[in-house]
Amino acid sequence: MAHVPRLSKSRFQAGLQCPKRLWLECHHPELADPIDEAKQAVFDTGHRVGELARMRFPGGVLVSEDHTQSRAARETTARLLGEGASCLYEPAFGYDAVLVRVDILRQSEDGCWQLVEVKSSSQLKPENISDAAIQTYVLRGAGLPVGPTYLMHLNRDYVCPGGRYDLEQLFILEDVTAQVEAYLPLIPALLSEMKTMLAGDCPKVRIGRHCANPYDCQFAGHCHDFLPEFPVTDIPYLSDDLLAELLEQGIYSVRDVPLSHPGLSPNQRTVCRVIQSGAPYFGEGLAAELAGLEFPLRFLDFETVMPALPLYVGTRPYQTIPVQWSCHTLHKDGTLEHHEFLHRERTDPRPSLTEGLLAILSGPGTVVAYTGYEGTVLKGLAESQPQWAEEIADVQARLFDLHRVISQHVCHPDFHGRTSLKCVLPALVEDLSYEGLAVASGEVATLRYEEAVWGDLPEPERKAIFQDLLEYCGTDTLALVRLFEELKGRC
Repeated sequence: MAHVPRLSKSRFQAGLQCPKRLWLECHHPELADPIDEAKQAVFDTGHRVGELARMRFPGGVLVSEDHTQSRAARETTARLLGEGASCLYEPAFGYDAVLVRVDILRQSEDGCWQLVEVKSSSQLKPENISDAAIQTYVLRGAGLPVGPTYLMHLNRDYVCPGGRYDLEQLFILEDVTAQVEAYLPLIPALLSEMKTMLAGDCPKVRIGRHCANPYDCQFAGHCHDFLPEFPVTDIPYLSDDLLAELLEQGIYSVRDVPLSHPGLSPNQRTVCRVIQSGAPYFGEGLAAELAGLEFPLRFLDFETVMPALPLYVGTRPYQTIPVQWSCHTLHKDGTLEHHEFLHRERTDPRPSLTEGLLAILSGPGTVVAYTGYEGTVLKGLAESQPQWAEEIADVQARLFDLHRVISQHVCHPDFHGRTSLKCVLPALVEDLSYEGLAVASGEVATLRYEEAVWGDLPEPERKAIFQDLLEYCGTDTLALVRLFEELKGRC
């Protein structure tokens, strides 16, 4: 048999998701998509949460060798156990050609070992069970008597009191021993299948929803590169069954999808028809939707942060905190005003942000946003600042969702089946773009903001980032103005 690469808990999870993903990860890792800033930020958050979680079980010893030093990590683990260590962080174990690193391993008074798997999420997920189970399998196979198995994740209901976190409350420790014990008998057969598969040629697996479930596959770009300019994956809300049927029939492009196909919904059929004809579609209901808007029109956009570890007193893990807003006001005579706010300090941004925003939005006029996100942010502001609840409720009552209108009444070939602002703007407005901006997405805006406010940057760099953030958020609301004008001109 050909050489079979060593597995790990992450590779085991990859194999469960898709055998082709595991094969590529082991044999051709160079084909993986580049790790972008947003994905790296997720990894970094996991590391920070993991390091803090160790303090929930103080007195442990860290096995510091990294993933390139597997043999040394196992040797250090064995030495520490031999010396009587009762709590280890990141210990390494191998069994049945599988290497695992355990987040936290602690010994109870009866001599049995407890395995603690740490997640930066705020809830238990099904894939966490197989993750914990493969670790228990390896540790027991290596001769360590593992008893209870726990999953430790962030408590979404924890309210930050200020100062040091209360780790007993910040983390929830869930006993998943029963689920792990039920899963363990499945592992030998699963490993055997994976090893046999890895010893052969790359398996043929059709693309589908598993490409992003339960994890985004790092080989999605490679596996989708056979698709043409208008791939069938552009069809919105495409089911796995319909995708499989189209691919089986050799239909890769939306241009080749029969409009009479019974599996298409009305919206999907419209997208296919528009792409095939090349002609944009503007529905009859568009004029009626826009006719009810009251001037002055105030185009609003927020930028927010959602820190896993709460930064401000009274906030919770992953709570949405607005830190910036932009508002372009279009008057009936065509004049345009712009106001903006960006919190630059480490204090809670919500009081000053809200007060300034309400001063701009007071009075009559429709407040135009893109999707319901701004409404959700406003709801959170009202809950955290009840003294402004009445004024915020007035703004909420005047909200108008431009995304809803576009998704229901407008379709363009260059939307590629999507209706996000970044897809819609370049298709409908030729002379306004996010290209060339130092910050060009909400994800990057969040990262830059946290870097400027909570990092340790020189003042000139902080100011440059703040200027980039203002330019980005201002472009968002100017984009809404231009989209409105373009749509109004089509009525």
